[in-house]
Amino acid sequence: MGLLDKAGDVGSAKKPAAKAVAKAKPVAKAVPKAKAVAKAKAVTPAPVAVQVASPAAVVVKKPRPQGLPENFEIASANARRIAWFTNFVVNLGPIFAFLFSVTILDAFTTIFALVALIALVLNLIVVPVMSGRTLGNFVSRTKNVNSSGSKPIFLHALLVYSTGIFALMGLIFLMVNVQSVMNTKGSEQIWASIWSILGVVFIVLFFVNVTFKNSSALKQGLYDTLFGAYLVKHVTVAGEESSGIIAKLESMGTYGDRYSKRQTEKKVKREEKAKAAEAEQAILAESPGTGDEESEVKSEDSSSKSDSEAEDKSE
Repeated sequence: MGLLDKAGDVGSAKKPAAKAVAKAKPVAKAVPKAKAVAKAKAVTPAPVAVQVASPAAVVVKKPRPQGLPENFEIASANARRIAWFTNFVVNLGPIFAFLFSVTILDAFTTIFALVALIALVLNLIVVPVMSGRTLGNFVSRTKNVNSSGSKPIFLHALLVYSTGIFALMGLIFLMVNVQSVMNTKGSEQIWASIWSILGVVFIVLFFVNVTFKNSSALKQGLYDTLFGAYLVKHVTVAGEESSGIIAKLESMGTYGDRYSKRQTEKKVKREEKAKAAEAEQAILAESPGTGDEESEVKSEDSSSKSDSEAEDKSE
């Protein structure tokens, strides 16, 4: 009995030890938690780097370019004359025909009025909206660009190429309303004065535009200066291949090329003649004896003629 009791005591003593070991296992589980906490602490600084990098995304606006853009050449004087003459014929030609039909023919006024209106709408509105150029620009191979190299707004073309039309309208306003201003009274006189003043404004704007153009190194008129536009030589680039109506209008440049070629040939001939004349003058200046000899020959001829005349008289 004593041995059995001791064996039972030994067994009972071992079981609590095993339970104690089993209870001690959760201590080992605390280690991963500590690692997780350490990892969480190590990961937290990452968002701070993103917040610091975000101010670099601020967009800085570039200043607007000023002056004539690069890779563009100001249109020559000959090209400007071609553009002006073409626009003059297209814009004012039908108007003069309409005035002629009204004042002299007294017939076909409606037809000429429609032709004049269609020509103005096409050359001042439709074609500039489609291509940014007028018929005069196509014939002279020129175009208008702003300081960034793109075409100016539509209002620029409308004002630039209608300056002559407005001046003509101003002249007509003055001719029609001046007598009413002098001879009428009341509201009729007031309206006649308004139309006369408007006519004077149109005429003054025309001369101001010409003055600006003549005094500018880049040949900018009044409206070119206001809109920052330049008349430059048109050169087709890779993204400007035209087709359809624009291609047909582009082919009108051959007429301007022929005219420019003739003008260049005439200029070369004039320069050659001037050089030849200068060369002759230089040769004469280098050999003064020839002039004396010519004067002596002339004097001998005159003396011989006088002697022969004297002999004839004596006979």
